[in-house]
Amino acid sequence: MIDWSSPRLKTVVDYDCVRFPFAAVVGSILGVDCLARLGDGADYELLTRERDQQTAFHDRFYASLDAFLPLYKRFLAEHVRPMFKEDIIFQRVPTFRVHLPNNVAVGSYHVDSDFGHGMSEINFWLPFTDAMDTNSIWVESAPGLGDYQPVAVRYGQILLFSGVHLRHGNRPNTTGHTRVSVDFRVIQRSAYEPREVATVNSGMRFAIGGYFDEF
Repeated sequence: MIDWSSPRLKTVVDYDCVRFPFAAVVGSILGVDCLARLGDGADYELLTRERDQQTAFHDRFYASLDAFLPLYKRFLAEHVRPMFKEDIIFQRVPTFRVHLPNNVAVGSYHVDSDFGHGMSEINFWLPFTDAMDTNSIWVESAPGLGDYQPVAVRYGQILLFSGVHLRHGNRPNTTGHTRVSVDFRVIQRSAYEPREVATVNSGMRFAIGGYFDEF
C-alpha cells in the first residue's frame, strides 16, 4: 500500500508499455524513430529555469497535444486512478521534458512548493526512454537533506514521489543519450482545495478548469 501522505514518498511502479505505447506516440509527434537520439546535433546553451520549456521539441509536442492527450487520459483512468481509494484531480496538460546530452531538462533544483504547488500534490514522472545516472531525475532521500541521487527508471515504469517536499533536479547529461519524459501532478479528491495561486510560466490558476481537471 502506498502512503500518499508521506513527505518521503518515492517509489517506482511498472506499467504495460504495449498497452500504453507512449514512446511510439511521442516519437510520431516529434518525427523520430528513436527518442534517445532526439536532438542529435542540436545546439542549445545550458537551459535555465526560465528557458527549460523553450526548445523546438517543446513547441512541437505542445502543438500536437490532440495526438497525446487521449493516451494520457486513458493511462490516468486505467492505471493511475486504481492506485487510489477515491477519485483524483489531475494535471490537465502534463509537463514535457527533454534532457539533451550536455544539457539539463530542468533549470534548477527545487521543491514544487517553491513555485506555488499545493502540499497535497503527488508527482508522477513518466520517461519515454530509459532514464539513469545523469540523464535521469535526482531526488533527495528526505526533506532538507540535499543528498541527491539519480532514480533509475526504465521505459515501462513511472516514478511516484512527493515533489512538494523532496528537492529534485537534473545534472548535465553526460550519458550521450537524450531522455524524453513528461511529469504531472495528482491530488486525491478529499485533499483538493481550490487555490488562487497561478503557475510561474503560464499564469494558469491551480484550479479545476485551469491547471487541473477531473474525471
